[in-house]
This record gives sequence, structure tokens and C-alpha cells, in this order.
Amino acid sequence: MKQYGPEYWDKYGVYRTPIGFNLTLIVLLRAYLLWVFSAVARRPDLDLMSLFFQSKTHFFVALGIGAVALIPTIVFSLRRPTSSQKLATYWRYMRWPLLATAVADLTWLSMQAAQSHYQFSMFIAIQMVMLLWVILYLLKSKYLSCFFNDWPEPEEQSKVK
Repeated sequence: MKQYGPEYWDKYGVYRTPIGFNLTLIVLLRAYLLWVFSAVARRPDLDLMSLFFQSKTHFFVALGIGAVALIPTIVFSLRRPTSSQKLATYWRYMRWPLLATAVADLTWLSMQAAQSHYQFSMFIAIQMVMLLWVILYLLKSKYLSCFFNDWPEPEEQSKVK
């Protein structure tokens, strides 16, 4: 039985994707998004990577941390009636890789702040606030619990002979 009414369902009869979930993916996959934007820009006078990352090592660590969040993103992209029902059992637990990614990312940012002897950096502070919001959202959202427990039923294929 569904906890929320039909206004929360999509065309397949499952819960619509919450905006907070999409924002969570953007925050956790920001290194990948920046990588794509910098590859698309390809302007020699605009070096996006050096604006956001102090060194290549910091960029690769951010990619490594964000790689864990790619798993729920891929399973989410397969969330449709034509997908395998085996993915439904995995989908129920996709909150935990997202939470682990957020905690690891927050730890990495804390280590970066410690390396700069805790001098205030607006860039690191904004990222830390966003990650704290993501952690609280993943832990406290009741709608997100229903969203992760819902998977589309397979379509009935009519056999015409």
C-alpha cells in the first residue's frame, strides 16, 4: 500500500523522483559534472579545473569518492517497467552508497580545511554546507524512504497470435 496519494505517482504508478534526490546527485557527482563541463568548454583561456581543484590529486580523489554515487545513479536511470526486477532488490539499499559518498566527501573536505590550517575558504564552506544538507536529507526524508522502496511493476505484454 502506498503511503502518499496518486498526485505523487508518475505514469508507471511509482513515486515521482523528489527534487531533493536530483540535487543530491548533483552535489555528490559535482566532480564528474565539472569534468564534463570543462571538456565541453575546451577554451584555453578558461581552466575550470584549476578554479575548483588545487591539484590533479584533489580532482582524482574527488572522482574516486564520487564513483560510489555512480552506482545508485545507474540503477536510478534503469528504474522503468522494462528493467529487470532483480534491480528492485538493489534499489532498496541505494540510500546507503549515497550516504557513504556524502560522509567520505565531507571527510575529504575537512582534511582539505585542516591542510590549510583551517583558514576560511568560502568554496570549502559552501561544499560542506551542501554535504551536510545531503546527509540530513538522506537520513531524515520520509518520502525518500518510500521512493527507495518503490519499483515499477513489469509491463504486461499482450501476445497477439
